[in-house]
Amino acid sequence: MEKKRIELKNGLLLATELWNGKLILAEIRYGQGTKTEMRNALLNAGYNFGLIESSLDLLESGQKGQIPIALAYVDEDPGKPWFHFEDALNDKNFNSWIESGSFDNVDFSYPVQQGDRLMSLAEVPYSFMRYPAGDKEFLKNLDGNSLEMYAGENTKYNIQKNAIESEIDGFAHRTIYGMVSVYPLMTVKNIGKMHGKVEFENALEVEQDVRAESVIVIPSNLIVKGLIRSSYIRVGGNINCAFGFDNLQKSDVAKIYAGQSIFTISILHYTVWAGMYVICQNTIESSNIQAMNTIVAPVIANSEIKVGSKLYCRDIERGTQIYLGPDYVIDPNLKNIKNYHNQHEKKLYDLYLSLEEQQRELEFTKKKAIGHLAKLSKMSKASISSDVLLNRFYINMKDGLRRYNEAIENCKQTLDSFEDERKQLNFYETHTRDAKVPEITVTGRISAGCAIYAPHQTLRIREPLERVSIKLDKDKGTLDIKPL
Repeated sequence: MEKKRIELKNGLLLATELWNGKLILAEIRYGQGTKTEMRNALLNAGYNFGLIESSLDLLESGQKGQIPIALAYVDEDPGKPWFHFEDALNDKNFNSWIESGSFDNVDFSYPVQQGDRLMSLAEVPYSFMRYPAGDKEFLKNLDGNSLEMYAGENTKYNIQKNAIESEIDGFAHRTIYGMVSVYPLMTVKNIGKMHGKVEFENALEVEQDVRAESVIVIPSNLIVKGLIRSSYIRVGGNINCAFGFDNLQKSDVAKIYAGQSIFTISILHYTVWAGMYVICQNTIESSNIQAMNTIVAPVIANSEIKVGSKLYCRDIERGTQIYLGPDYVIDPNLKNIKNYHNQHEKKLYDLYLSLEEQQRELEFTKKKAIGHLAKLSKMSKASISSDVLLNRFYINMKDGLRRYNEAIENCKQTLDSFEDERKQLNFYETHTRDAKVPEITVTGRISAGCAIYAPHQTLRIREPLERVSIKLDKDKGTLDIKPL
């Protein structure tokens, strides 16, 4: 039995581990704490999973004595998918691109043809026991039905049911929750404010520029052969822009959201969010950039950078602020997705209670009908009133059974949605937050005046640093600096 002292601002929380860490009890030994403060303190103490919200409420209200605060639970790993249409981007390539300045072999448009394989599993999914402190205990492998969550628009299973294929010729992308989709391409000459809000259900290619004050919202990939100027862009897939993002007007509405990756030549005065990569051939200047996975740029100047996994660059200049690690980059849609998931969980609970109540009603009606039949069997003949009563029993049971079957079907549909959402959230956690050790690789130098932020450390650059690797220790939340 292990005990852990967790300091609060105005008190002490004592956590006790039972059953080899499967159950965590907690009590306020003295003082008090808010729910938010206790949750953050428990997370910092290493208890990241299975927290019981109702117990936090009790402790906040002044509950005395030990109560369960976190519990191990069965979770599912979505397996290791292989996305066949994506480029093999790796550390060696990133470093060589920074050194040579050549990004000619990068393409995030991903054209595919009907029948092309989009995704298969390199490792099968499995279930495991997840402990509050993060340890995992393998339980069993799962069947291939987990592929279902990966099939998006215009895709299908192959004959062998072991991969997802494209149903059409078009352009492919995937989401940070694992789903792959394909959309046909639509080509336009240019887009401007006069076109209004552009909302095509296609991948979109713009042959010239996206002019200032444009608004583009599409579910797939965007390919721009010219510039994107001071516009609002939101795409579900990837963005390829030949001549860069230019917000020299410094418009507040100029924002770019890409569900996956971005490849362009330069980014000037823009707010950008990407679900995977941001690869810039030249300079990121005076911009706010967030990427769930990796950012690659030769020069970053006077910008705020938040990167979940890797940052590769030659030079970092002029007061640039860098926030390193997955805690700083979260999908803006994640809160809504979790809310829907919690709503489905509550709905499942209510449906289970309703099913139990309907089942009790059916059993009660059945017993009454059987009891009445038992009485009739002792009589010489049935009366008209008995016929009416039996018919009423029959109608009530038939109606109750119909409602019961409808409730079961409703419960099944809600359960399917709940399980798909859980798998997608597991994919998000496994493949965007638990993957690599966050690291900054600088092949040139970081200028004085820049700063690097970690959860428990701020590194302010007083003197220039040259050719360094800066890694985040995720357990301690601190930075480790080493020469390349």
